[in-house]
Amino acid sequence: MNSTAPFADLSVHYVGDEALLLDLTRQRLYALNASAGFIWTSLKDGKSPVEVSRSLNEQLKVPADVAVAYVAGVLRQYTALVSDEKPPVPGSTIPANGRRPDLLAPVVETYSLVDCVFRVKYDGSDLSEKIHPLLQHRTPASSLAGVDALDVSVVRENGGVAVIADQDLAASCDAIEEAAVTLRACLTQLAVMSSGGLCAVHAGALCRNGRALLLPGDAGHGKSTLSAALAAHGFEMLCDDTALIAGEPLLVRSLPTGLCIKRGACTVLESRYRQLPSLPEWRRPDGNQVRYLMPGKHVPWAEAGAALPVAWIVFPRYDPSQNTALLPLPKHEALVRLLRGVFMLSGSLDEQSLETLIGWIERIDCFELPLSSLRPAVALIDELCR
Repeated sequence: MNSTAPFADLSVHYVGDEALLLDLTRQRLYALNASAGFIWTSLKDGKSPVEVSRSLNEQLKVPADVAVAYVAGVLRQYTALVSDEKPPVPGSTIPANGRRPDLLAPVVETYSLVDCVFRVKYDGSDLSEKIHPLLQHRTPASSLAGVDALDVSVVRENGGVAVIADQDLAASCDAIEEAAVTLRACLTQLAVMSSGGLCAVHAGALCRNGRALLLPGDAGHGKSTLSAALAAHGFEMLCDDTALIAGEPLLVRSLPTGLCIKRGACTVLESRYRQLPSLPEWRRPDGNQVRYLMPGKHVPWAEAGAALPVAWIVFPRYDPSQNTALLPLPKHEALVRLLRGVFMLSGSLDEQSLETLIGWIERIDCFELPLSSLRPAVALIDELCR
């Protein structure tokens, strides 16, 4: 695999900082650890395996020989998953009746997101007890009472869990401790893919006075920390890290999934959220521990059906060596940057979709925000969004 052609139908997505690999041809979704997320993102950016190994070494300080082994291992794993000559991955095939023989006396919970209702069957009460607390705020809205529910099964699989949707493997993780975050990401992805929207953007979004602020950027740029600070300052959250753009004209829809806070940001945000240190920690598939500020309970959130016009796009970038400043960004450059984190829900970006996005961004004020301190960054955005 020394070209990007074999990866044409693969795409990397981030849901609240969790990386997912979507195989459109086989309709498979895989949870990735941090290294695999970096590798697949680089491969999809057109880098060769040699270049990816070099980037791991230079950017992430992974020893050169280890970096080469990482990349080779990821490619071997993918080849094994898709090769017709290999035996099926355990748990990747489901009996025709949709039930696994070891799925006994499941615990059933119902959740909703966007316009989807999910009827989740847990493989036992102990599994439900480990996962349900992270998702329990997603009870179906009354407006979704007549919507057909999608059946999803969460079953034990080789020490971890497999998530089965429509009799297909939708997601998996290697440890029970990672199951809650994995299912959270999977349900979000399924809801977005079923929404009928134009695209999903790797961005957070907040709103004030009926208008939305989009905060796009790669993981580690400070989006969630800035979002939490703005929410404590009077903004309402719309989404954390995955923004659904849909409708005519294009609007950003509320995705009340909770706001993911990494360990490193807890100290910075503790003065704004006194309860943060006492919130439960959840393990992500990359091994990191995170906390979640829940919609309506810990952080103000726009109601589930909210859909608002985007008035501002701000690209935050944490850099302790730079002064915090809000800098105007040309719209064409903003669109190019934005598209790096856009997934078209049709599967590809065509000319008509691009024209739609161009018309959309022409009505939006765009900025970049290098920031070394949270307080002045909040003040600048507060003034911008009045």
